[in-house]
Formats: sequence, structure tokens, C-alpha cells
Amino acid sequence: MNHLKHRVISAVCSITLLSGTFSLPVFAADANSSESTEAISQTSETAAPTDTTTAQSSDPASTDTTSGTSPTDPNAPPESYNWEVQSDSWASWPKGPQVAAETAILMDVDSGEILYAKGIDEKRYPASTTKIMTAWLAIENSNLSDQITFSTDAVYSIEPGSTHIGIKPGEILTMEQSLYAVLLASANEVSNGVAEYVGGGSISAFVDKMNERAASLGCNNTHFMNPSGLHDDNHYTTARDLATIARSAFQNKIFRKIIGTEYYIEPKTNITDEERWLNNHNKMLLSGEKHYDGCLGGKTGYTTTAGNTLVTFAERDNMRLVCVVLADTLRFQYSDTASLFDYGFGNFHKEVITENQPETTVQLLPADAFSLKMTTPEFLSCVENGNCVTLPNDVSLDSVTYETRVEGDSVFTDCLFNNQILMTKQVKILPSKSIQKSFKAMKQKRHQNQKRRKKTSLMSFFTPFFPKQISFFPNLNCFFFINFLYCFYYIIIAFIGFLQPVFSLLNNRVPDNMPGRHGIWYS
Repeated sequence: MNHLKHRVISAVCSITLLSGTFSLPVFAADANSSESTEAISQTSETAAPTDTTTAQSSDPASTDTTSGTSPTDPNAPPESYNWEVQSDSWASWPKGPQVAAETAILMDVDSGEILYAKGIDEKRYPASTTKIMTAWLAIENSNLSDQITFSTDAVYSIEPGSTHIGIKPGEILTMEQSLYAVLLASANEVSNGVAEYVGGGSISAFVDKMNERAASLGCNNTHFMNPSGLHDDNHYTTARDLATIARSAFQNKIFRKIIGTEYYIEPKTNITDEERWLNNHNKMLLSGEKHYDGCLGGKTGYTTTAGNTLVTFAERDNMRLVCVVLADTLRFQYSDTASLFDYGFGNFHKEVITENQPETTVQLLPADAFSLKMTTPEFLSCVENGNCVTLPNDVSLDSVTYETRVEGDSVFTDCLFNNQILMTKQVKILPSKSIQKSFKAMKQKRHQNQKRRKKTSLMSFFTPFFPKQISFFPNLNCFFFINFLYCFYYIIIAFIGFLQPVFSLLNNRVPDNMPGRHGIWYS
């Protein structure tokens, strides 16, 4: 009996211990279910190469920490969230939002005016936002109907796992199809092919063009090493420079159309028998949780070194803005951008510089004034009516002042508010050549015009007497024949002039033009 009792007690204890043992892992799974779900969603989101330059395996935000926040908190913003916002120090300027991006900028597309600034001149890696410059240069230096045959080097000189659309060596796409692949699908091999085509067969030559264009825009803190944005220590930019490049590219209507397209279907090619569906990677343009009303498109980017980068355009109430966030995280890049757009549209308005605004003038040198054909050579008006300036909602145009200066061949007008430059207007006033060369060119042009008028009058005289084609020279145009007669006339005159002294000698006469000699020739 006792033996049976002991067996029952042992069985009960075993059951209790087993139940406790199995309950522990179940409890642990429940406690971490939100983190697990988030990790799964991140993996599924990043597995598809939607906005990455290289394959992304996890959200960098999961390892970010802030002071006073547990590093295990998956929703915690990174330390950069608390970094200084430059524009907050501007006098009478609306206080901007805190963003997780290490550097960020909000710029007016039309004027180039900066509305929000956070580390805007600090160098960062642009990742695939590089392709904005790639596409822009390709649009300017090619036709949409041009055909690109992709080389082996263009297809295979990309990092394994980086974003592509499966182009094969020898495959042919038009330039238009290629641009959609570059800006929507962020295809790295297509970027190489475009660069190779525009660069005359050399990707490095195209990269040189990229750097030249950046320098011409005043982007002194930008340097490109490739057309795709794949990581290179010497491939960098800043938020200010990237915004400047983006707003310049946005002036091109073809560029605007492509980045504002939600999806594009690549047709069958000479090698691929299937269509390729290309979706725009910028989720603020698409319907869904991250959609932003007024979004006009943009470009995404990611590398493990650069983090998440994002360039986005938006328009509301006749105000067009471009936002750039660099070194951001997957979790915050869209919310950061939305916060900055809300800040810009909610705190600023546009003002038009009208005729009743006082003109700002600058004294010019007499030579400059003469070159410009000015009736009042000592002064030049530098403020153009119709220019717009973006101001805080509680600031009127009367608070804006203007300063004008002449640099090289241009007049620069600075619009200032509380000694802070809002925008700078550049107006070309002289050719890029020196004044001496300009005068020489003007003289040559005047001489050419005179010759052209003389030639035209001669042709108009002979034209009624000749048909369009000379009958005895069926392939000879009438005007060419007239020119021949014109030259032949001068040859005959010159020949007669040469023979005149010869005839005089034969007649034993001294030429009249020989000084001190008249009459008979003396031997």
C-alpha cells in the first residue's frame, strides 16, 4: 500500500515538473512575439531589393540606442535623433522637428531656399540616390529612342546580391526603358549600361561627367566613383549638395515624369521573352501606410555603410519642396521625410517680388557697361520682378532685404531675412570670354554679316538669269556657279593688273609709278 502511495506521489510530481518545463519556452515565445513579428516583417521587406543598393538583412534601428532608452527597445530612435538642428538657431525661424537621420535638409525646389537644415554640409554616402545624377545626365546627353546593348562588364561588374533586373550580356533596351529601370527599380547593371553608352564606351568617362556637373552646380563636397552608388570610400556627398542636384534634375520634364511613375512594364527584348514589372521603390508615392499626399516621386537607397538614404519631392499649395535624409534607418526614413514635409508646408508661404519692391543696383565698370550696351552705364538693376521667396508664415516681404554683387560674368542678388541668406538669384550679364575677346568676336561677326549681305546682293542680281540648276552642268547649283564667276572676275582683274607693267617695258616705257622717271627708257 505504501509502495503504491509512493508511486502515485512520484507520478504527480513528475507531471508537475514536466508541465513547468514545457511552459517556460511557451512563455518566452509569447513575451517576444512583437520583436519576432517585427523581425519577420523587416526580413520580408528587405529581402526584396526594393530600396537597396546591396542586400539588406536587418533594420539598423534594431541596434540603435539613445540615452535613457533601453538598447533592446526595437522602436527606439538612434542617438542621432537628438543631434543639433542648424535651422533652429536662425533668428525668427520656425523650430523644426527632430529626425533620426544623421543629416537632413528641406529645400524649396523653385528657389533653392533652405527651410530646414541638420548637418547639411557633413559628408555621407548617398547609396542609390546617386542614380539621380546618372539618369539626369543620360537624359541630357541622349535620345529616349537610343538603343543600349549591354556589355558583359556592365552586367557583371556589380556586387553579388545588389539590386538588378536580370539583364543579360548582349540584351538591348532603349534609353527610355533603361531610365525607368534605373530610377524605379534601382537596377545597378542598367546604371552601368547607361553610363557606358553615354560615356562613349567608358564608365569612368561618364563618372567624370558626373563630377563635372556636380562642380558646376557648386557641389564642392560631392565626389562620385560610379553611376550606381555601390559603396566606395571616395563616393560621397552632403544633404545640401544632393538636394541641389535633385532640384536641378527636377527641372527636366522627362525626369519628373519617370520618378513620378508608380510602375512600368519593360517589354520583351531580343533575349528575354518575358515582360519585367518595375515598381517605384519610394513608398510615399504609392498607396499604403507610408503614402504622402502631394508626393511627386523620389529615389531610395541603401548600403550597409551608408544606411538608408531617401530623396523625395512633394507639392502643396503651389509650393514644391525636396527633402533629403542621409544615414537614416529603414524604420524612420519615411516618417522623418513626412515630418519635414509637414513642417515645410505648415510653417511657410511663398511671396512674389513685385514691381513696387525697391530695386537694388550695382556700379559697373565702363567697359562692362559698354559691352552690355547700357544707356546708363553706371548702374544696373539686379532684382527681377516675378521672383519668388519662401518665408515663415508670420513674416512679410517687407522684412526681406537685398544685396547685389558682381562676380565674373554674373550678377548675384542675395535675399536676406535677419542677415540670413534665403536665396541667391544669378543673372548672366557677360559672355564667358574676356572683354577683349568679346570685342574681337563682335568685330568678326560684323565683318561676316557684311560679306553675307554683299554675297546675297550679288546672288539676287544673277539669280533671275539662271535656272536653279545649270543645264550644261546638271549637278552644279546656280549659287555655286555664281560664286565661281565672282572669283573668276577677280582673277582676271588681277591678271590684267600684273600684265600692265610688262606691256610698258615692251614698249620701252617706264611705268608711271616708278619715282623720278618719265618718258623714254634710257639704256
